[in-house]
Parts: sequence; C-alpha cells; structure tokens
Amino acid sequence: MVPKKYSLAAIAQHLLALFEVRRPGVARWDAETQQRFGREADSALLQMEQQCRELGVDDPPHWQRARAVVQDALLPRYARLAEAENAAAARDYGMWRGGDLVARASFALCGLVLGAIAVAVPWIPVQEKWVPWALFVLGPFLPDAYSWWYRRQHRKRLGALVADLAREGATLEAYRPLSEVQQSLGFRADGAQVPATDAPAPAPRAQTKG
Repeated sequence: MVPKKYSLAAIAQHLLALFEVRRPGVARWDAETQQRFGREADSALLQMEQQCRELGVDDPPHWQRARAVVQDALLPRYARLAEAENAAAARDYGMWRGGDLVARASFALCGLVLGAIAVAVPWIPVQEKWVPWALFVLGPFLPDAYSWWYRRQHRKRLGALVADLAREGATLEAYRPLSEVQQSLGFRADGAQVPATDAPAPAPRAQTKG
C-alpha cells in the first residue's frame, strides 16, 4: 500500500493545483487543450510513481487505477468546471461595466446616498452618522468582493471534486485483492517474503593483520 501522500485524493489535489496555474491562460477548451492537460497529468503521475518506488513502495495496480480515475473522472469533470470559470471570468462575472473606475465611483456614490437615507428615515434603526461615509468608502471595493465570491465558489467545486475522488479511492483501497496488498508489501501469495534479488551483494570486509 502506498503512503497517504500518494493516495487518490492527494494525487487529485496535486494535479488540480498544476491545472489551476495554467487555466487562466487557456483561451478555448477544445480537444487539443484536453490532450495537453492529459499529457501533463501522465507526466506528473509518472514522476509521483517513480518517487514512490524510490521510497521502497512498488504498487503498479495502484497507479493503474489512479491513471484510470484521472482519465475517466478527474480530467472530464475539471474541464467542465474550468471552462465555466474561464467563461464567467471573461464576462467579469456579470459585474456592471466590469467593475471599472466609473462603476466603482457609482457604487461609492450609491453607498453614500443609501446610507444617508437610512440615517434620515425615522423607522430605519440606523442612527450612526458614520454609516453613509463607511458605505462610501466600501463602495469601490464591491467589484473585488463580487469577484472573490465567484472565485471562492470555483474553489469549493474543486474541493468537492477532490472529496468525491477521495471517497472513490477509499472504496478502491478497501476492496483491493489481498494478493495485490501482499505484493505491494513485498510478500508472495503464500506469505513468504519476496527475496531482494536486486540488492547489491555486501562488500568484502577488509582483513587487517593482528
């Protein structure tokens, strides 16, 4: 069995982090883009498998399942999420005028007016005189908060994707054949330990004259 850092959830988090760095630069999600992301995923998986093998854990069935899950589940689902996020970002998430200087100044003015009305109307329980000016100062930052909220929703969807793959990985590990577990631990099917034939022979001890 592989260490936790090579579990299916950890693999998904690592690949999504790599993909998110490249996502803003993708202009169009087509077959070529998906193939490029697939090649990057294969390269990352190969590097992780090699590192795991260097740590003394050789588990080929685990990496075969990981590659299948990445190709069949992670890449298609991420492509849909990334395409939707890039399309929304290209429209500035629907923010009026894209949140430019005119929009920010308008939000500041609206905040000032609404705050003054809230203080002036008797049946609104707002009496602090600083409320209109606070809204005036915070108004220009409304587009930033708006964009932050949408990006946070995208990160939550990625987190849900990782959680789904973590559950699938736990299920696959729970129902692995015992022979695969024994092989990954270095034992044969009969329980005997596999001899380390590739280990170098011990160097002869130098004899000294007494």
